[in-house]
Amino acid sequence: MNFDGSAQNVCQVGGGIICDHLGNIVAAYAGNLKNHIVTQAKGMALLWGLRFATSIGIKHLEIEGDSQITVEMVSGRSTARWKVDPILRDARMLMANLEGFTIRQIFREGNATADSMVVAGRLQKSLRCWRNANLLPVTTKVILEIEKNQVQG
Repeated sequence: MNFDGSAQNVCQVGGGIICDHLGNIVAAYAGNLKNHIVTQAKGMALLWGLRFATSIGIKHLEIEGDSQITVEMVSGRSTARWKVDPILRDARMLMANLEGFTIRQIFREGNATADSMVVAGRLQKSLRCWRNANLLPVTTKVILEIEKNQVQG
């Protein structure tokens, strides 16, 4: 699962993508938030992804995001700010219910699919989940195809 969030001016969004071990899409999600700071947007993107993953029965999850502070806060290696703490507390509870997980910070370039879902989130009025890869935003489909070809090639 890759997640990301953004807060620019009055537009705060979060999104992400969940793929299986072969790189096939399981679900993608994006949503527009109101009155959030960037760390809240990234935290909500993480929380939404965990909710989707657990709701469809995923038990093992590799979680990646390009926000070092979000990864550190949810892992307990850094103190969460009061606005973000309830979001990350919920995320930690969901991670504790998984049979296994890893969470790590990756470079922004490695998080392109999640970033493309954040862009799609700007067009959403509320949280939206895509379960069919054919219905994904075009940019996300192109990035997924490029990533799949890089893994296979």
